[in-house]
Amino acid sequence: MVNRASAPFDLAAIGRGLAFGPAHTQISRRLGDAVDAPLVIQAPPGSGKTTIVPPTVANALAAAGLGGRVIVTQPRRMAARAAARRLAQLDGSELGERIGFSVRGQSLSGPRTRIEFVTAGLLLRRLLADPDLASVGAVIVDEVHERSIETDLVLAMLNQVNQLRDDLALLVMSATLHAEDLAGYLGRGAAAGIISGSGIQHPVAEEFCSYSGTRNAERGLERGYLDHVAATAVEQTARNTAQGPARDTLVFVPGAGEVERVRALAAGDPRFEVLALHGQVEAAAQDAILQDPGPAARPRIIISTPIAESSLTVPRVNLVVDAGYAREPRRDAVRGMSGLVTVVASRASATQRAGRAGRLEPGRVVRTLDQRSFAAAPAFTSPQIATAELTQAALYLAAWGTPRGEGLELWQQPPAAALDDAESVLRSLGAIDETGQLTPAGQRLVQVPADPRLARALLEGARHFGPRAAAEAVAMLSGTERAGGADAGALLRELRRGGHPGHGPWAAETRRFAQLLRRQQAPAEVAPTPGAGAESAALAGVMALAYPQWVGRLVAGDEYLLASGTRASLPRHSPLHGHEFLAIADVARAGAGAVIRSAAGIELELLLELLPQMHRVQTRAEFTAGKVSARQVQLLGAIELSTRPVKPTAEQAGAAVLRALQAEGLGIFGQQPKFQALRARLALAHRELGEPFTAMDEPALLQRADEWLQEGLLQMARGTAAAKVDLAQALRSLIPWQHAHDLDELLPERLQVPSGSRIALQYPEPGTAQGRVVAAVKLQECFGLAQTPRLLHGQVPIQFHLLSPAGRPLAVTDDLRSFWDGPYRQVRAEMRGRYPKHPWPENPWEHVATAKTKNRLR
Repeated sequence: MVNRASAPFDLAAIGRGLAFGPAHTQISRRLGDAVDAPLVIQAPPGSGKTTIVPPTVANALAAAGLGGRVIVTQPRRMAARAAARRLAQLDGSELGERIGFSVRGQSLSGPRTRIEFVTAGLLLRRLLADPDLASVGAVIVDEVHERSIETDLVLAMLNQVNQLRDDLALLVMSATLHAEDLAGYLGRGAAAGIISGSGIQHPVAEEFCSYSGTRNAERGLERGYLDHVAATAVEQTARNTAQGPARDTLVFVPGAGEVERVRALAAGDPRFEVLALHGQVEAAAQDAILQDPGPAARPRIIISTPIAESSLTVPRVNLVVDAGYAREPRRDAVRGMSGLVTVVASRASATQRAGRAGRLEPGRVVRTLDQRSFAAAPAFTSPQIATAELTQAALYLAAWGTPRGEGLELWQQPPAAALDDAESVLRSLGAIDETGQLTPAGQRLVQVPADPRLARALLEGARHFGPRAAAEAVAMLSGTERAGGADAGALLRELRRGGHPGHGPWAAETRRFAQLLRRQQAPAEVAPTPGAGAESAALAGVMALAYPQWVGRLVAGDEYLLASGTRASLPRHSPLHGHEFLAIADVARAGAGAVIRSAAGIELELLLELLPQMHRVQTRAEFTAGKVSARQVQLLGAIELSTRPVKPTAEQAGAAVLRALQAEGLGIFGQQPKFQALRARLALAHRELGEPFTAMDEPALLQRADEWLQEGLLQMARGTAAAKVDLAQALRSLIPWQHAHDLDELLPERLQVPSGSRIALQYPEPGTAQGRVVAAVKLQECFGLAQTPRLLHGQVPIQFHLLSPAGRPLAVTDDLRSFWDGPYRQVRAEMRGRYPKHPWPENPWEHVATAKTKNRLR
């Protein structure tokens, strides 16, 4: 008797009617030549590659004498279940026997399973637990064009394992991606093999039914646009039904909120059955939508998120209404937050969506975007690894032994700044050490299928509030249900009561997390905070443990200062208004600010108990208005809890003065002419002689302030007013010791002229490249002076500004001999009548130099 479990798959029967069915011979031949050579398979949506390739690979492995399970990744749980169910049906076997699936919280597979459909996230965790994949003979990564972080990481890890194992087949499949780029990435020196399949089985006609108003706003699609989408779906379904037997419509909108809005609008027409399809819908209801309701059933309008975009055949659908938008993760480095933003879907996604209408017969796609916006859409979906927050990805990379991806060839390198932020979060959780290597605490977090912050909150929350309360809170926080008015406590109460649409998935996740806590031998449940507020305290506490940087304190109106330093506001009419402290689990950008989307009130005492690492006391000293003052501040992150004046230590005061100096510059000392004069002289010496003289520009002096200004800073720290610090005396410490005795000879402050007067020299401002040393002196005081004086051993001539008796400039020269022999005559002719009391001799060489009038001179 033939063993049915090990019998070859009937590829002719399975591939009958599939456009990609005949390609199984090419795949078998390629794998027969080299099982371990990576293979890229490209075929349009609806061609059947997800159905025919897995059994083809299983047969090829068996023919080569190789064992091992064939693992097929899908982007979503529903797609994995649907693909397994479809293949088992075509194979004529019981689901869970030869063909099975494993997704989060559900598994139908056993020891005889040869083909197993899983999500990329689940395979990623299997890889981390068993890097060799010892019991696996082949991995098929499907729908790589969606570019999720999990898929990118799985692909890189599998490529590495494939290079170490010569008996592991690696196949990568996509409908819309550039196969050549992927083949080059997977190739070992040469590009990987490519097999391309035929087009869509049935034509899909494209129509536009655009909307003239605003479609997308800060917080998602506008209600008016969703009304238009709903009306279009009803109208087009009616038109579709009038042309033939009952057929179904698949409507694509970006998120669960839009699904429910459009469903509510369309549900009023009794001619149609209107259904919702998104991640919060229970698995049984999701799977029911994928079953043929029969010819007697009413036409269905299925409102879906992109969950139905890939790898699914929805029976009877020959009409797609596409709103044209998707949600993509975005990281806000400035505010330290991330979230989903609503963007125009890529043309690749639009192609995938349209393909749902042509799976079974000719169909139509109606786009509610205008043609111009559709044409301007990006060609492909942005890789999540380039735009999303990377904390979980960084944890997985560390667990793989390749911190920051070093040593692992990723399809696209993540941004360095995003990795820096992610590693900072992991260090704060104790998940990695300073070198980026995984710690024992990090290993425990890897075993929790949740964001590392939620994983930490689950484990710590169980210790503080008990496993059940922690599991309930983390199950809610890891879901996609929105809290009305940002009130997370109200949402949790609704989920507990069972009337909420998300109750089923939440309850399943709660059980899963509770089981995980039992496996990790979490401590026995402890008594939570006593009193009626125990449940809300547990929820708020778990939220604070998960997102300590978002703990907030009310500062004004509805605005909260978060521990990260960011400010965020509660939505209008939120029931949380008035709470002094909030634990916040979701905060998003809103224009120039941020809005709180999920929070719970929390007491300060509980915050201090849960987050001791964020609680600190520091003394802040400030130098203002020429004096140092200080206050002691109690902080929770960036939140000030209390403050009181204190006397600063000398070190604190000195640091405050130094900060003020760096921020405000030397101007804090006021005008000090002696300092400015000495600084200008030394600046000229540096300009002309260089070393050992140093630069005197303000940035250079501030950089060395702790060297030349140390005593002055100490004086100010002890209370001396800044204006009373002798900067000139302090600056003398920067005079090179070689010139301490001859500086006044090299660069005198004053110059004695023939009249006997000592004229103050004006040196150029520090930092000027061409400034001159100037002696401004009355012309009569320089009679007989033929040789222009020079400074710095004759290197720098003094420029004379010869003045009238009234102090007005008459001439500027640095060649006095030429002046007396030439231009002086013209000056004498013009000035002798104007200033007759002063000497204007014909021969200035022989006249006595004087500052006096002719009468006083006699």
